[in-house]
Amino acid sequence: MSTFHLIHIIVGAWLVLAPLVGIFATFQGLVWNSVIIGAVVGLYNAWYLFGRQRAEVKRT
Repeated sequence: MSTFHLIHIIVGAWLVLAPLVGIFATFQGLVWNSVIIGAVVGLYNAWYLFGRQRAEVKRT
């Protein structure tokens, strides 16, 4: 399992658990959750696509 997959598992788990722990109790909590998760996913995917020296393509 690569770091790419691990980041997506962590973000996915957070998106499932955040409503259960009450992070969405206020509108401000909802906004900050969306901004932070969006930034994490966007920056990591940008690094994965443009920052690496080689691209991994698997054909099935």
